[in-house]
Amino acid sequence: MGETVDVRKEGGVARVVMHRKGNNSIAPDLTGELRAAFEALGKDPEARVVVLASEYERYFSVGADLTAMGGSVDRDAPDAEDRMTEMISGLARDFAAIEACPKPVIAAINGHALGGGCELALCCDYRIMVEDGRSKIGQSETALGIIPGAGGTQRLPRLIGKARALPMILESTRLSAREAEAVGLVNQAVEPGGLDAAVDELAGRLAKAATYALGLAKDAINRGLDLPLEEAMKIEARNFAKASLSEDAVIGVIGFLQKQEAEFKGR
Repeated sequence: MGETVDVRKEGGVARVVMHRKGNNSIAPDLTGELRAAFEALGKDPEARVVVLASEYERYFSVGADLTAMGGSVDRDAPDAEDRMTEMISGLARDFAAIEACPKPVIAAINGHALGGGCELALCCDYRIMVEDGRSKIGQSETALGIIPGAGGTQRLPRLIGKARALPMILESTRLSAREAEAVGLVNQAVEPGGLDAAVDELAGRLAKAATYALGLAKDAINRGLDLPLEEAMKIEARNFAKASLSEDAVIGVIGFLQKQEAEFKGR
């Protein structure tokens, strides 16, 4: 139990549940606990899949705690720009720990995911969001005279393409779950009351998979995406070798040859 984050485990599924005051407004206390939780779960052999969720009904995260962040740097100080850069870079590093987690990560978006809340969701591998006629997702920062600072300008175009992402960021567009699903921002929009079942079904399915291999595939994609193809192929080859020599690879091959469902161990 943390000040802003709880980790709850059931079988191979770990749930990282946010409960920071202000409907999970983003500030260093929350992002620091998120980073610690995801780094620990990445090393936990019992955790096969991770769900990022909110304790608050109808709110995933409303974005930056503007009061906390606005007061952290004196805008008139001669080094204000450098200090602000350092502060937001620290938050971005915390967010990156979610993306780097070597386990499949699912964002259970039960309500508004705006600004930094959208950036949190972008760090996850899957996004399942409730379609309730109210909840919205999007990078809403420019409406406040700022821009995304924890990955929104980089991860959103990589996910849905520049042609869609640029107008959304410039106009602070807020999408419903169905609209976000249509452009590829969320993987699945679900009706009210169906979110938990959809997340549980996906998490349960992934937890039975060869999660060591899934982590290596995720790493190859994330690290190789922006590299020249020749360099990216080297990452893939190394990760292929690691996966091929794993215990799960033996289990998978034997299961295939014997026409039986493989019972992977995640190692």
